[in-house]
Amino acid sequence: MYKYLSIALIFCIAGCSKSSFLDTKPDPSLVVPSTVEDYQAILDNDLNMNGEYGYGVVPALGETGADNYYLTQDNYNGYFTPLYQRCYTWDKNIFTNEQIADWNVPYQCIYFANIVLDGLENFNVTPDKQETYNNAKGSALFYRAHMFYQLAQIFANTYNTDSAALMPGIPLRLTSAINEKLNRGTLKDTYEKIIEDTRDAIALLPVKPLYATRPSTVACYGLLARTYLTMANYDSASFYANSFLQLQNTLMDYNTIDPNNEYPFAVFNDEDIFQCEMISGPDNIPVNPYLSFVDSNLYNSYADNDLRKTLFFKPLGVDYYFTGSYSGGYQLFAGIATDEMYLIRAECEARKHNISAALTDLNSLLVKRYVSGSFIPYTEAGTPDVLNVILNERRKELCFRSLRWTDLRRLNQEGENIILERDINGQQYFLLPNDKRYVYPIPSSVISFNPEMQQNIR
Repeated sequence: MYKYLSIALIFCIAGCSKSSFLDTKPDPSLVVPSTVEDYQAILDNDLNMNGEYGYGVVPALGETGADNYYLTQDNYNGYFTPLYQRCYTWDKNIFTNEQIADWNVPYQCIYFANIVLDGLENFNVTPDKQETYNNAKGSALFYRAHMFYQLAQIFANTYNTDSAALMPGIPLRLTSAINEKLNRGTLKDTYEKIIEDTRDAIALLPVKPLYATRPSTVACYGLLARTYLTMANYDSASFYANSFLQLQNTLMDYNTIDPNNEYPFAVFNDEDIFQCEMISGPDNIPVNPYLSFVDSNLYNSYADNDLRKTLFFKPLGVDYYFTGSYSGGYQLFAGIATDEMYLIRAECEARKHNISAALTDLNSLLVKRYVSGSFIPYTEAGTPDVLNVILNERRKELCFRSLRWTDLRRLNQEGENIILERDINGQQYFLLPNDKRYVYPIPSSVISFNPEMQQNIR
């Protein structure tokens, strides 16, 4: 399938409308896709579309700025570039002239999706190819929506219904044309496009994927549930989490997972409905499990009979590092999984004061996470603050999945008042709730080619 990648004359379009690569003459030997199978093969390149077996595809800057980990002074000084040192301490002036993978790689994925959508737009599909055509088109729509969502968590403001039509969104690249004019539009535009693309994909995709690296109807429901949760639209988030769980509700029993394996969870496990990985290079990132350690408050929040304590973390001296990725190794899972949907539905039901339903979902998850026979289910009478319990379990279950940054943004907007702190080289750094530094700047290289583009103020 990899021969089809040659149609992409540029692998890192970086969201820019012009650059030196435009001077490159096309190679007449390049393969031009002409069949539905050709377009599907473009999307089946797991390296570019899912980040598998490479450097990842989901931005890591959010997790880098979050509070699930810390760096020792020696590791901070010895292993990280100035860029990532600035990221770790939430500097206001964070980018200089570096190429920013967290921008380039998602837009590269969007570029490939747009190649497929452009190619299929006027495609004369025959009845025997309709299913293959639908899968390719639906997949491309999903990949584009997924990357738009991920980019919005890093480079756009926290969603707020009252201000979304006034705040800048991200550039929505909707064609594969390199000279497509870039503008940011509004945050409302961004989320409307994420929802539109994902909804359009639902009718085109199979209910469950042939491979977990491919999109599906269930994955679309998961992306919509996550998107609406981010928007604080709890009715819609609950609806789509429920739609997901009606089709896919399997949870692994952690009692069956061997804690002696360095990375206990298999890739493509029973909870993994859409597999993709967080960006991890080519430079070291601070959340690299070999170079960072788990926040002690997070680690100590697990009960001793909670199996996640031994499956997610391994000791290294007096510290612990993360081993609980659903990617089967050190690469950090950033896909869509069943456990997240239980927690989304539980949170939404708690916010709607459907306490019994919320606790049913929470207990269904946790009974699979504790030593057999030791979990005591939560009850309405014995749980005075159900929402807080669910939010704590959300952090514990979904740590290091590129979700915490989004949670910090939306929860602080709702008044949770979570203050982040770093101590490094004898100096303390703080990130206050709703600080402008919860939005990363557009990379300098992008602004240099698009000087009219509005920059995020930090």
